[in-house]
Amino acid sequence: MAGVFGVVILSSQSLDRYAEAKSREQVQRLLDLELEELANRSRDYSWWNEAVELVIYQRDTDWAMENVSGYLQNQYGTDWVVSLDREATLIHGVHKGTELEALPEGLLTAEFKQLMADAIDTDFADPEPASDILDIQGAPALVAVSPYVAYDPTPYATDQAHGYLILVNYIDEAILGAWRRDFQIEALRLLPAAAAPPRETGQLASLPLATPRGEPLGTLQWRPEHPGQSLLTQLLPWVIGGVLLILAGSLFFYRRLGAYVRLAHGHLMELSTSRELLFRQANYDFLTGLANRSLFIEHRHHELARCIRHKLKAGVLYVDLDGFKAVNDTLGHTAGDELLCWVAKSMAKLVRTEDDVARFGGDEFCLLLTDVASEEDVSRVVDKIHALLAGPVEVGGKHMLVGASIGIAMIPDDTQDLSDVFRYADIAMYQAKSRGTNLFCFYDATME
Repeated sequence: MAGVFGVVILSSQSLDRYAEAKSREQVQRLLDLELEELANRSRDYSWWNEAVELVIYQRDTDWAMENVSGYLQNQYGTDWVVSLDREATLIHGVHKGTELEALPEGLLTAEFKQLMADAIDTDFADPEPASDILDIQGAPALVAVSPYVAYDPTPYATDQAHGYLILVNYIDEAILGAWRRDFQIEALRLLPAAAAPPRETGQLASLPLATPRGEPLGTLQWRPEHPGQSLLTQLLPWVIGGVLLILAGSLFFYRRLGAYVRLAHGHLMELSTSRELLFRQANYDFLTGLANRSLFIEHRHHELARCIRHKLKAGVLYVDLDGFKAVNDTLGHTAGDELLCWVAKSMAKLVRTEDDVARFGGDEFCLLLTDVASEEDVSRVVDKIHALLAGPVEVGGKHMLVGASIGIAMIPDDTQDLSDVFRYADIAMYQAKSRGTNLFCFYDATME
């Protein structure tokens, strides 16, 4: 009985340490995901020709309020949405529903300016935003900065930043409450940097927040699951009783042990479910449910390498919807989102289970067709996509008219270098778009 008692104590302590470490990883991952989603959102609304023209150069504040600042606040609850020109002068901004007349003094700190510098140090053909946790007016906040960038066709330069789009979300009760509710993180709270955190008692876990310079911003604190302690607390009376009644107590101990091991297993399964949810949020598009850019590129590399190794053909299709801006302008972003979901679901039904469909952002999709016999097989899929969008589409009781410009790159006919496949398909798509609407082009070297 003494040996069993020692094993139970050691097992419960090990289980508690494991559960606490996993909960700390979960909270850190949630912070990283919030930053990633905010950064992707800033990129979606700054890598946009209409925004460059109307916000940066025409300074149409009504359009900026309706399509950028006000929309982001109303749709996503973003606390700050600020558009600056190249010289970091305010063009338009909104803070918690109130339009800004000027930038608050002290907002653009040295760390903030460094984040802006990091944002414009990017590949303008595929701009990447910069994001971090900063001190915004005395409170920790998630900050994302993305350059306003134009892409062809446009009269503006495509190799430089035309301004900045800044999104800020405070780490406040709204975010913490969502995490407590959605991920079962008990008693999650934010302790200010000036307040000394309570002594660790083994019941609480914490994660300090700091600026890029290492200055403290506060501490996230919560009560992690302690399945081992719960197990030990409930079993202790029975173990002691078992010392006096070896036979009866041993039988009862055995049965109770099985029940609490199942309870501990249930807690670990909940942690596993949370990890699966985090994985999906990181690798799939939140609107359509398709694979996102990073997951698609990973699959593409594996599948295309297999095709090259076994001397098979594959095709990469870059699809850009024609007329999607008109849907957003006339029917609103909600109707545009419904249309994107419909297109994503419909295109996924047109291809085989071994093929991939992904959304790259905005109205751009990418398809990977593996093990095709010839270009004619790819053309048949293109014809299906054009037939899908041939007439007015009814979504949500509204009729919408869109087309699709499609660029195609073939493996190994065009290249065996996996890094060039996506670029070639992109070039071919722009070639198709330049010729009109609802057209497609296969890549050839003269397009370079």
